[in-house]
Amino acid sequence: MKWYVIRVTTGKEKKTKEFIEFEIKDRNLNANLKMPMENKVIIRNGKKVNMEKPYFPGYLFIETDSINELEGIIKHINGVSSILKQPLSSKEIDRFLKDNDTNSEEMFYPKQNIKIIDGPFSSFVGTIYSVDEKNKLVKVSVILFERENIVELKFSQIASK
Repeated sequence: MKWYVIRVTTGKEKKTKEFIEFEIKDRNLNANLKMPMENKVIIRNGKKVNMEKPYFPGYLFIETDSINELEGIIKHINGVSSILKQPLSSKEIDRFLKDNDTNSEEMFYPKQNIKIIDGPFSSFVGTIYSVDEKNKLVKVSVILFERENIVELKFSQIASK
């Protein structure tokens, strides 16, 4: 089985995926449909909200043996723009799907400028001093009372600037 790309209307990926899955089930076809998602933390009305968004807006990935048979069925589904008949290489699909199945978090590194979005230093801007990937902690340098101070924060308390 090979992986192919389906181009869909941006913003309608979930609904289009449901329609395609229904057609696949209804016709007992052998296919696996994926839509990699990522968790984004946004601030709405002063509160931190987790949102799940497509990692590749406007695209779905399908694994199948019979792309020609599927093309005839799904090209008429509302929201489907086109099907790219060139199969993806195994390296590409590993990079696209395997990395994103684990709900990848944002990567942080020393000397990166960040904004603190939660906790007592909320709305402060700082620079990452060190990163502890294992415990998901960062030490951030913030200016407080005209002095540089190092504070330890969780990954969930900061966002890239």
